[in-house]
Amino acid sequence: MSLGGRVDFAADGAGPDGAGEVEKALFEQARIGLEVYDSQLRILRSNRAALAIRGLRESQVVGAHIGDLDVGLHLSPLIKKVLEKQSPVFDWPLSAVPATDPGRSHEYAVTAYLVERPESLPTLAAAAIDDVTEQVRKQRDLDLLNLAQTGVGSTLDPMRTAQELADTTVPNFADAVAVDVMESVFTGDAPTSPVALRLPMRRSGFKSHEGEPPAYPVGGASPYNSHSPYSQALADLRPQLVANLSATGGWLAHDRPRREFIVSSGVHSLIVTPLTVHGLVMGLASFYRARSHPEPFNEDDLSLATQLAARTALCLDNARRFTREHTVATTLQRSLLPWAPPETPAVEPSYCYRSGRYGAHWFDVLPLPSCRAGLIIGYVPGEDLQASLAMGRLRTAASTLASLDLPPDELMTHLDNVAQRLARERDADPASLHHARPPFTASCLYMVYDPVTQQCSGTSAGHDSPLLTSPEGVVTVLELTGGPPLGQGVPYELSTVELLAGSLLTLFSDGSAERYPAEARARTSRLREAVRSTAPPKQVSSSVAYKVLHDTTPEDGVALLVARTRRIAPDRVSSWEFPPEAPSVGEARRSARRQLTQWGLEDHTPLVDLVVSELATNVIRHATGPIGLRLIFDRSLTVEVHDDADTTPHLRHAGPQDEGGRGLFLVASLAQHWGTRHEGTGKTIWADMDTQEGA
Repeated sequence: MSLGGRVDFAADGAGPDGAGEVEKALFEQARIGLEVYDSQLRILRSNRAALAIRGLRESQVVGAHIGDLDVGLHLSPLIKKVLEKQSPVFDWPLSAVPATDPGRSHEYAVTAYLVERPESLPTLAAAAIDDVTEQVRKQRDLDLLNLAQTGVGSTLDPMRTAQELADTTVPNFADAVAVDVMESVFTGDAPTSPVALRLPMRRSGFKSHEGEPPAYPVGGASPYNSHSPYSQALADLRPQLVANLSATGGWLAHDRPRREFIVSSGVHSLIVTPLTVHGLVMGLASFYRARSHPEPFNEDDLSLATQLAARTALCLDNARRFTREHTVATTLQRSLLPWAPPETPAVEPSYCYRSGRYGAHWFDVLPLPSCRAGLIIGYVPGEDLQASLAMGRLRTAASTLASLDLPPDELMTHLDNVAQRLARERDADPASLHHARPPFTASCLYMVYDPVTQQCSGTSAGHDSPLLTSPEGVVTVLELTGGPPLGQGVPYELSTVELLAGSLLTLFSDGSAERYPAEARARTSRLREAVRSTAPPKQVSSSVAYKVLHDTTPEDGVALLVARTRRIAPDRVSSWEFPPEAPSVGEARRSARRQLTQWGLEDHTPLVDLVVSELATNVIRHATGPIGLRLIFDRSLTVEVHDDADTTPHLRHAGPQDEGGRGLFLVASLAQHWGTRHEGTGKTIWADMDTQEGA
């Protein structure tokens, strides 16, 4: 007999060499159900396995019409199909509740075929009924595990991970699923074990096939009473199976919300499994079966629930670790950024910063000599912690370079050298190869504004140009000639433009611009509208936070630096030019004295006389061209002496027998700050001194 097609079947058991007896024995002893039908759909024979499935005696089955027995085993449509089309049907799926296992539905694969007989005899059909419940269950479990493998943990958000477990398992595995997560997972702290009942848990995911509301709302606390399957699972960190809730003790009487949920949804079976990683608890998952799954949970289901919980717990632990690293990186980023904008006569600045889950932004307002101010903003892509460390080094380097009073293009070139060194260090780090980190890069924008000349010069290294809002509220893009991102080893060009006092400069850093250009363009469009304002910078940055970044903070974070330009009043600036001759030193002193008298700073005349004398004398001795003298009086008094030479003076300590070398040392001792600034036509030596008005 062959179950795959047409077979010979001796109904009377006759055949050569007792073949009929053998065939009869095989028919009766087969572990799968076998039945034979005539063309009128009457059952001619049914073996023991088939009778067991039907739960009937042979006398009740043999001779009966197959349609009359469809209540237990719905085979009549299949047999009709085989007889009408005269062709076999293989592995026809069928579900039934066998008499040998009441209360549990089994899955069968039925193969029906015609029985090969002489043409003179009536046509017969046969069916082989194979119980494939276990194979189907294993495949279903495997499919569910594969679905969980791809569907659970798609992000590093604990709430979403918990909900993904519920969405994956309802209704495929359970009628309702509730997932509670430890509060420590959300803060990134290390979980504890064993877990106390009073330890805070948050309801993080829930789904019900019938739409029933949860016992505790998602996002709120989810407490557990003692002496329940939940508390037991947390106590011994082992899953708990409650096959029949009606047969359990009175623990539900002490948990009213869960009791009401179980009664209203018709839950009859429960599995509670802890979400653990290396013995540390991440949360708890509860699987409920109700009307859609009349069969209770069993040990096989408990094994599947445990595997699903293990997958979910691992994803939650990854989210916890990421949160911890992100918290450290964010804390580091904020510690490396300025807490409050400095007071500067050049601009009135304000900040707005939102940390993201990727990369690190940096910005700064740098007070520069002669009442000027430097504005800088940049972005370092990459992993949070590594990007934060690189950002800190770049910001420190930029601040140091700015203190040397370098023009923006030269500062950017030196900063590019720093970036190249960081790139070499990253490439040499074995962790870069292990984690497949991309090549190091960073973007930066640096601008210097002079409130005396109202000139703004700047350059960009792969960064978006700033926005310029005129005093009347008209917004344009201030195009700056720049270059590629830092680390490429190319020079940068300088751009200079004259600004009106009261103009608003907006430096914006959006880390998502390359990965999500459409979203970045939408934010930039809203930004242009938000900075179309004549309000103070602090109010503008608040407006950006509410109108541009509210509920839409990009994944890679964002930084904003706005600064409204100021102007030093013309009557607070005086400049002269003298020939490079010895008498010019006295004339320079006299000019400075007259100006100090007009400003009411006569008390500072001896100090200014000494500084002007020393600096002007150095021009005559060591430089060429005329002597340029400029006094700026704002919060402090600045004395500047300009010459055409490119040499840089160096401070040194003169020995007892030295005839020179004391002038610059004397200037440095008397002034609060001093330094040298190189420009296109030479250099300027400046010295700042405190005044009573500026104190």
